[in-house]
Amino acid sequence: MTALSAEVGRFEKFEVQITLDAQFDNPYDPQEIRLDAEFTAPSGRVISVAGFYYEEFSYNGGSVAPSGESSWRVRFTPQEVGEYRYRITASTAGTALSSDGYSFTALESNLPGFVRVDARNQRYFAFDDGSPYFPVGLNMAWGLSNTIGEYTTWLDKLDASGGSFIRVWMAPWNMSIEWIDTGLGDYSRRQFRAYELDQVIALAEERGVYIMLTLLNHGQFNTSVNPEWAENPYNSANGGPCDVPECFTTNPEAIRYWEQRLRYIVARWGYSPNIMAWEWWNEVNWTPLSGEAILAPWIERNSALIRELDPYDHLLTHSGSPSALSRVWSPLDFTQDHFYDRDDFPRTFLNAVPEWSEAYPEKPFLVGEFGRATEALSYDSEAVELHIGIWSAPMNGAAGTAMTWWWDTYVHPNDLWERLFAGISAFFAGEDLGGRAWRRPETDFVERPRARVFGLQSDDRALLWIVSRDYSPQYLESAYLDNLRARAENPLNIVFPDVSGAELVVSGFQAGRYTVEIWDTFTGEVLDTQEADALDGSLQIALPRFNRDLAIKIAVQQ
Repeated sequence: MTALSAEVGRFEKFEVQITLDAQFDNPYDPQEIRLDAEFTAPSGRVISVAGFYYEEFSYNGGSVAPSGESSWRVRFTPQEVGEYRYRITASTAGTALSSDGYSFTALESNLPGFVRVDARNQRYFAFDDGSPYFPVGLNMAWGLSNTIGEYTTWLDKLDASGGSFIRVWMAPWNMSIEWIDTGLGDYSRRQFRAYELDQVIALAEERGVYIMLTLLNHGQFNTSVNPEWAENPYNSANGGPCDVPECFTTNPEAIRYWEQRLRYIVARWGYSPNIMAWEWWNEVNWTPLSGEAILAPWIERNSALIRELDPYDHLLTHSGSPSALSRVWSPLDFTQDHFYDRDDFPRTFLNAVPEWSEAYPEKPFLVGEFGRATEALSYDSEAVELHIGIWSAPMNGAAGTAMTWWWDTYVHPNDLWERLFAGISAFFAGEDLGGRAWRRPETDFVERPRARVFGLQSDDRALLWIVSRDYSPQYLESAYLDNLRARAENPLNIVFPDVSGAELVVSGFQAGRYTVEIWDTFTGEVLDTQEADALDGSLQIALPRFNRDLAIKIAVQQ
């Protein structure tokens, strides 16, 4: 037994490599052989974690290759500073053998810990150390042909733009550990996929990016929308126990295999604070399992199980169920929804976010996916719709930015990273959203321009987003078609109409002198700083000329 380090920082990974002198056919089946570890923290708290079987691989910059080495591993993250003691037990059907006692030291570090729901304002997130976490990011669901290399490039771009959040699928065609090529319960043929996910998580840790890890996508249990049921190892046609997808939730054999897989997932990757959340399903609404009578017992049972397996209590979420299914959402830590083909995302989120927040006031809400018809992307060269959606979600009360799709076919090929994320990450950096009770802003214009206002306001602070009514996908499409009809040299060269001379009135403030900052939403630069007194609780702000959008911070002077 070899500890890979004698000491680690608090919230860093401590890992032990174990060689077992034992006979086994399937090291992934805990009914045949299992490894468990028990750690005792400096406070005396006892923490149990599962071990897992590990095969070593190497990455040469283009592909992953096996090294031929294998071992058992235990991964653990200390949440206290001081000396930890631990003991490891290996069990087979008839015997159990425990190691001697060992120890390691957890040192103080500057890592903030795991992501939690902010106890002060449960519409937002915070770290273990109390610092706020505002997710800025997008879906980055799978790699294409060089997973580690592609994620390195994408995460570098996101990090350089200030992003901090991605959503990753354990998809059958990428980083799932179990599919038709493995059969049920034996992950040996997919250990290279497990290694790839190791590396993706390590890349995220190095860059301070957090992951919503999606455990099941809808196609695996679907016969019509993105159907993959024909290749699913749970399908009886492939030797599994289920004739129909619904059987996955109730069949004892299916339950056993799924719980085995869940144990392995938590054992191997649950150590990481950069797993922000486990997501049970992507868009379960596209499967025959989506009804509350089927889905709610499955969510309840598995949420209880993962709370037992996961000593770090990662957040839990899910997608594809409407807010009305309270029994589905009750065991989960935050809610989310996906929005496509909407004509007006600011108006959509103005209605949808409060609906979710009122239904589940103790849970944050995120927009897990959003977008428009893919053909619109061909002429939206500056990501108008994505920019609008990314800003409008938090400015209507979501706990983070709306998460766009098309990271691989649109955002990266057009190098839109900085355009999409630099401005909003800079604007919200340092904002402690959980420290206030926010409401919709009380705003009006002296003379009504072609602009709308969204945002968050408290008695002494406001975060506002002013967007031109003509800065919209509809105007973009109309102007593009006009350019085509006029045979313009570059039909993608579209200029949005100016909004000039606008004066904004914001009411509902406590008395005092206020600082007003006007921000560029693309670069994250402060364009202008003003000072004003709240007369009868109101401020009047002269806006510079703009033809897209502006963001404003208003704060009382101390």
